[in-house]
Amino acid sequence: MKVFAPLKHYFWKYRWAFVGGFFALVFVDAFQLILPRITRTIIDGLTFGTIESPDLLRWSAIILALAIGIGIMRFFWRYLIVGASRKIEFDLRNRFYRTLLSQSVGHFNRTKVGDLMALATNDLDAVRMMTGMAFIVAFDAVFMLMASIVMLVLLNWRLTLFILIPMPILSFIIMHFGRKLHDRFKEVQASFATLTDSAQETYSGIRVIKAYAQEESEFDHFQVKNNDYRQKNMWLVRVWGMFDPLITLVIGICFGMVILLGGDRVILGTMSMGDFVAFNAYLGLAVWPMIAVGWISNLYQRGKASMGRLNEVFALEPEIKEISNPIVLDDMRGEIEFKDLTFEYNDDASTGPVLENLSMKIDAGQTVAIIGRTGSGKSTLLRLIPRLFDVPRGTLFIDGHDIRDLALEPLRGQIGAVPQDSFLFSESIIDNIKFGRPDAPDEEAIDCAKIAQIHDNIMEFPEQYQTVSGERGITLSGGQKQRISLARALLIKPKILILDDSFSAVDTETEEKILTGLRGFMEGRTSILISHRISTVKNADHIFVLDEGKLVEQGSHDELLAVGGIYADIDRRQKLEQLLESED
Repeated sequence: MKVFAPLKHYFWKYRWAFVGGFFALVFVDAFQLILPRITRTIIDGLTFGTIESPDLLRWSAIILALAIGIGIMRFFWRYLIVGASRKIEFDLRNRFYRTLLSQSVGHFNRTKVGDLMALATNDLDAVRMMTGMAFIVAFDAVFMLMASIVMLVLLNWRLTLFILIPMPILSFIIMHFGRKLHDRFKEVQASFATLTDSAQETYSGIRVIKAYAQEESEFDHFQVKNNDYRQKNMWLVRVWGMFDPLITLVIGICFGMVILLGGDRVILGTMSMGDFVAFNAYLGLAVWPMIAVGWISNLYQRGKASMGRLNEVFALEPEIKEISNPIVLDDMRGEIEFKDLTFEYNDDASTGPVLENLSMKIDAGQTVAIIGRTGSGKSTLLRLIPRLFDVPRGTLFIDGHDIRDLALEPLRGQIGAVPQDSFLFSESIIDNIKFGRPDAPDEEAIDCAKIAQIHDNIMEFPEQYQTVSGERGITLSGGQKQRISLARALLIKPKILILDDSFSAVDTETEEKILTGLRGFMEGRTSILISHRISTVKNADHIFVLDEGKLVEQGSHDELLAVGGIYADIDRRQKLEQLLESED
C-alpha cells in the first residue's frame, strides 16, 4: 500500500464526498438486505394461507418504496464517489503537469514523449478508476458479503457452513492471479508508451516520410510495435480470461450445494419455502461481492502499476534549483562574465567537456558576436546564460552575481532568446508573438513584427495576425518562423538579447534589414549574436571565436582579419563561396 501513500492527501481533501457516498451506499445495501426478508414473509404467507390481499398491497408498497430509495441513494453514492475520483484525477494531472514544467531541459532530452503521454492518459485513468469505482466497490463487496453471511447464518447456519467450504479456493485464485495481473499490466503500459511515442514521432515527421517515400517502411515499424502492444494485451486477457471463469465456477459450486442440500430440507419439511427462497436471494447478494473481487483485483492491480509509474514522476527533483533567499535582479544591467568555465552535459551521450577553461566578459549594453565551426560549443554557451543547465559555482556571473544565487524567474524574464530551430505554438500569430507578454497591446506586438521584417508577410495572410500557425508553426516557412520568434523575444523588452543563428533561414537582404532595425532596439541592451555568416557579426563591438569548446580568438572584425586565424579562414571561405555563386 506504500505506492498509494501520495493519495492520502486527496482522500482527506475530499473526505466528505467519500463519507457521504459511503452512507448512501450503506442505505442501498440495507434496503437490498430487507427485500429477501419481505419476500420470505410473502411466500410463507401464501404457502400457509396466512396472508390476505391488503397485506399484499402493503408489502408491494413497501417494496416499491425500497426500490425508489435504492435508486435515489445509488445516484448519490455514484455522484459523490465517482465525482471525487474525477477531482482526484484533476488534481493529479495538475501535479503531474506542474512537476514536468519544473524539470530542466535535460530531463526532456532523456525522456520520451510517448512515456509522458501514456502517463497523462492511461495511467491517470487507471488511478482514477482505482480511487473511484474500485474503492467504493471494495467497500460495498466487504459490507455486503459480511451482511449477507450474517443473514444466511440467521436463516440456516448449517447450510451456510457448507457454502463457505469453497472460500479458501477463491482466496487462492485471487492471490495467484492478482500478482500475474499486476505484472502483465505493467508490461501493457510500457508497450503502450512505446506505441504512443512511435505514433507521435511519425505524425510529426510525416513530411519527411513522404519526401523519402518511406510510408511502407514506417508502417512496418509501427506494425511491429502495434503487434507487441496487442500481444501484451492478449497475455493480460488470457490471465483475466482464466480469472473470471474460475470465480464463476466457485460461485456455481455454492449454488449447486444450496439447491442440493437446501432443496432436500424443503422436501423433508425442515426448511420452509420462504426460507429457501430468501436463502437463495441472500446467496445471490453474496455472489455479487465474489464476482466483484475479480473486477476489483483487476482495477487495483492496474491502479497500483500506474501509481508506481506516476510516483516516479512525482519524486523527480528539479536539476536547476534556487537557493533559499535568492537575489532578485529586477533591473538587470546585462553584464555577463565567464570565469574558467568547464561544462559538460550530464547524460550518457556526453563525450567530454563541451566548453573548457572558458573565460570571457561581455559588458552591459555591448553587442558581441560568437562565431566558430560546427560543434565548437556556441549554442551551449548561450543556453547557460538563462541557466537552462547548471554550471559550477563561481564560473558564470550576471551583473557581478553568481548565476546560481539569482532567482530564476526574474533572470529568465529579462532574457530574450531566439534559437535557430524556432518553436511556435498552434495558436494565432499574434498570440505567438505575445507569448512572453500576453497582456501586451497588439500595437506593440505589431511594432516588434515590423522590426523583425515579418509584418508585410503577415498582412498577406488571409486572416493576417489571427492566422493560426499550425502545430510547431508548420504552415510557415523557416524564415517566417524565425522572424516571428524574434518579434516574440523583442516584445518582452529584454535586458539581454540572444540570437542563436536566428537568421539562418533568412536571405542576406532581409537579414540586413533586420539588423538595421535592431540597431536602435539593441541600444542600451546587451546583445549576443551567433551566426555562421561573417556579414552578420562583422559590425559587433566585440567578436569571440570558439574552437572545440575553447576561446581561441577575440577582437573586432578588422583585428581578427589581421590575426589570420580561424576567423580570417572563415571569411576567406565565405568570400570564395560568394564569388563562385556569382559566377554561376
